[in-house]
Amino acid sequence: MDEEKILPTIRPDVHMLVVGDPGLGKSQMLKHLITVTPRGVYVCGNSTTNAGLTATMVRDSTTNEQTLEAGALVLSDLGICAIDEFDKMTSDQSTLLEAMEQQTISIAKGGIMGSLSARCSVVACANPTTGHYNRSRTILENIRVSNAILSRFDMVFLLLDDPDLQRDKKLSEHVMKLHSRNRKRNLNVFEQG
Repeated sequence: MDEEKILPTIRPDVHMLVVGDPGLGKSQMLKHLITVTPRGVYVCGNSTTNAGLTATMVRDSTTNEQTLEAGALVLSDLGICAIDEFDKMTSDQSTLLEAMEQQTISIAKGGIMGSLSARCSVVACANPTTGHYNRSRTILENIRVSNAILSRFDMVFLLLDDPDLQRDKKLSEHVMKLHSRNRKRNLNVFEQG
């Protein structure tokens, strides 16, 4: 007699955390990431709230009816929720626990109870608390996140800036040339216009 094999449920979305020194382009990466995905939402951790991540109750002024308004995790269902400045989140990071593990958001607000889909990948970026990553410390010691949240990320990447005076000088000269060329080009277009 053949026994039916029960396979475990595998979460289809991968969560990624990028930790690195300031000025390495983490925010630009996130902003570009949401433009190339079919459904992407970008939020900044230092200005989002729990309701901004999950859902908020809204009362219609004319009918007095209450409805739910979706937050970033619900809006990015089947896509990517990009969270910048993850280490500076003023809202409770534990809001993300259910969404990252169960792919849902449980709601119990204003007499409305239910569960909303949040089947998204969370891609978050964080800066070290001291301004630069201290290699003698662990990731938990370098950024302000709980072990429970850190364990929800499938991949954690470190972007470290190794100061090199010559390389940094060449890079800054290159960037300045690019911007001055673009400025000259824009001035020429403006003068011809």
